Amino acid sequence: MAFLRSASFSCLTLSLIGGVLLSGCMVGPDYERPDLITPDAWHSDLKAGLEASSEGVGLWWESFEDPILDELILRTQRNNLDLRILMTRIEAARAEYGVAGSYLLPTVNGDGYAQWFRAEGGEVPIPNLTDEGTDKSFKLGASMTWELDLWGQIRRSMESKENTLLASIENWRDLLVTVRAEVATSYVAYRTLRKIVEVAEVGLVAAEHNFDLASQSYDNGMATMTDVLTARSLVASLESGLHGYVADATQELNRISVLVGETPGSLKQVIGEAGRIPVPPASIGVAMPANVVRQRPDVRAAERRLAAAVAGIGVAEADLLPSFTLLGSVGLQSPTAGSLFDWSNRYWSVGPSLNWQLLNWGRVSSQIDLAKAGASEGLIAYEKAILGAYRDIEDALVDFSSSELSRRDTEAARNDSLGALVLAEQSYQQGTQNLPVVIETELQLLQQEFSLINAEAQVALSAVTLYKALGGDWTPVLPSADGPVAVPTTDESLVSATAGGTS
Repeated sequence: MAFLRSASFSCLTLSLIGGVLLSGCMVGPDYERPDLITPDAWHSDLKAGLEASSEGVGLWWESFEDPILDELILRTQRNNLDLRILMTRIEAARAEYGVAGSYLLPTVNGDGYAQWFRAEGGEVPIPNLTDEGTDKSFKLGASMTWELDLWGQIRRSMESKENTLLASIENWRDLLVTVRAEVATSYVAYRTLRKIVEVAEVGLVAAEHNFDLASQSYDNGMATMTDVLTARSLVASLESGLHGYVADATQELNRISVLVGETPGSLKQVIGEAGRIPVPPASIGVAMPANVVRQRPDVRAAERRLAAAVAGIGVAEADLLPSFTLLGSVGLQSPTAGSLFDWSNRYWSVGPSLNWQLLNWGRVSSQIDLAKAGASEGLIAYEKAILGAYRDIEDALVDFSSSELSRRDTEAARNDSLGALVLAEQSYQQGTQNLPVVIETELQLLQQEFSLINAEAQVALSAVTLYKALGGDWTPVLPSADGPVAVPTTDESLVSATAGGTS
């Protein structure tokens, strides 16, 4: 009964120690988010399709109203290999966090043995067994080691690993924003090249017709060889350009396939050759600078890395203080197997152990300096991420506005060229205009058609770039095998741990 009372007392003692540890002190600085100095408004004017908004851009790809683009992004979210690689890194970071947390709990090991021996007048090899003639020993027991986290070193390590885990999630979210934009960019480029091919084929038919007219006129003595060669040169030029456009479109199709996680060319039937260039909405809402920057995953990832580095200072500073470990063992030991489980053969021990680095030639202080340098680097990287975010957004705002204004001017120029061609053809049919003038007017219209296609594509591409710069969809999501999964808003702890925002 005395053994039971001692064991009960030991368990009570361990419980009390555990309670103290949960509320114990932690050395090192607590993380405080750096002050985020943000302008009240964007320096670029919100014009030509831009307007102020208090919300994020949401599922921005749906605003293009292109079902094929929606399907491509859905597949990319689920199958993109780069996203899957980062998912494994998240799992690795989560495992490291679990390893760090395991040190808060005691380590318990079971041990036992059965030995037969003989001492020929020398020392008995098994401790505590000194009976003459004893030639065997049996033992079954358990031992415990528990490092007491009095100074918070383990908890600081957990804090660092937790922030590393959150940073890895933000890295995945940042890549998610990027691959969505890359798929949309390649899809716009593919549609643009296919549209250019269509226009070029129509132009080629017209150029071949003009070449036939020039040849007939030359045979009738109404045109010069210069006119014939000029018409034939235009045919050859369009044919040459077609080869390049088709090749470029195929390469964009292959790039989309790889982004989606499929073999090159496998999406040809899904996407098809015919289709319009995606058109962005008439207006795009842009939130306030502070709100946008806080929602950018790259900025949030940089802050989590900073927080992890700050926690690392506490891990290093804890080595300045002594560490205490609670050791214990309990079991049964007997010279015979039959009596091993007799209560009289029990044993137990419990007691503390102290370790203090009193003389380490500045090793600990250097490790502290190293941790502080890492935190300083993390702060600079965080500030750099914010500045980079502002630059991305300001550049994207300017690019979108200028692209839209350029598209409007190009459309007006194309309409004028179309009107000029109609007048030139009427004059040619009336005999008041010669063929070279008509061919030159057709060439100008063809060039304006190409310019308008590129201008429309540039508006769509600049819209995608702007959506990406604004942080993409702000809905907090977590990775899964089926793609992004929205964080349950009813679970406040989960939202605060993994959702978007730096609050």
